[in-house]
Amino acid sequence: MPVESRILERAEQYMRKLSLGVNPLNEEALPDSDICKQERISKCLAYVADYLQQRLVPKAPQQAVKKNLKREPRPARKFATAELNLSPEMLSKYEMTEEPVSLSGFVRRLNALLPEGSGMIPLIYSDVAEILTREGVLLKEPGEKGKDMNLPSPHGEEMGFMRAEADIHGHHSVFTKCNAAAQKFILEKIQDCVALANERFAKYQAQDAARENAGEAAGDKGSRSTKERFHLTDAELAKYPADDAPVPVSEIARRLNDLLAPDANIEKLYFKSVLDWFVAQGLLESKTDAVGKTFFYPTEAGFAAGIVTEQRIGKNGKNFDAVLYGPAAQKLVLEHVNELG
Repeated sequence: MPVESRILERAEQYMRKLSLGVNPLNEEALPDSDICKQERISKCLAYVADYLQQRLVPKAPQQAVKKNLKREPRPARKFATAELNLSPEMLSKYEMTEEPVSLSGFVRRLNALLPEGSGMIPLIYSDVAEILTREGVLLKEPGEKGKDMNLPSPHGEEMGFMRAEADIHGHHSVFTKCNAAAQKFILEKIQDCVALANERFAKYQAQDAARENAGEAAGDKGSRSTKERFHLTDAELAKYPADDAPVPVSEIARRLNDLLAPDANIEKLYFKSVLDWFVAQGLLESKTDAVGKTFFYPTEAGFAAGIVTEQRIGKNGKNFDAVLYGPAAQKLVLEHVNELG
């Protein structure tokens, strides 16, 4: 993200929180005597926040739903060809932020420093989380569906790591954020994280070599087998469990994946592919809430196409609008299912 965009994004978040009577630096409520709590000032701050948001995310013209989209060729999957090397020169370009960032966001920003076309294996979230766990900064806590969450220990909280909660796309998430001091600590330990990434790379190379040797023994010249792009036949689509109840986009993806034969050499469909398709058709649009969180919401065309919202209460006790897809919207997905993978 360009420097100007980051400054505008932070300014929009600060203005938005001040308009709501919240101190953007410590998330505490402003005293009633604070000037930002005066109605006229609050409205002005909200107006400026809306203006900055429009500068950051300009609205694209809505597009009509296309019935016969031309299937674009899928770009070849890129495989890593070199070990990860985060040199001091690369790391010097990392821009520390006073605004806390999520741990996964921190990893993405580091990977953005890698030279394009370098072929290096990227750093992943688990590389950093593992090192921080070894340092006693994070603790693994059981989450939903048996998946562990990496959350700050008391020691980690003292170092600037903080527990955060948010309702994202209708799902309650608990995750770790890092302030400037925490980001600095990770950078001090980053070469340990790099070593883990390179261990993973060496393991992948050994597995590839073993597969190639097995392939040569079978007489196939050691060719790498690849999975086909997600697709379904008309006969498979006929088994889609249609009902009248609106469902989340993740349930649509799960139902579609269940239609694949158990031994099919076909990639599974991710719910984000379905979500992105709805956005591309102008049926969903990206919005930002009062605290700067991005979410997707139906456009007028989306409501007309069978996308609905349902107010629910998150685990933090706050109301949120869950976006659900009715029979008409699900039918639309089935008509274009082979364009999603």
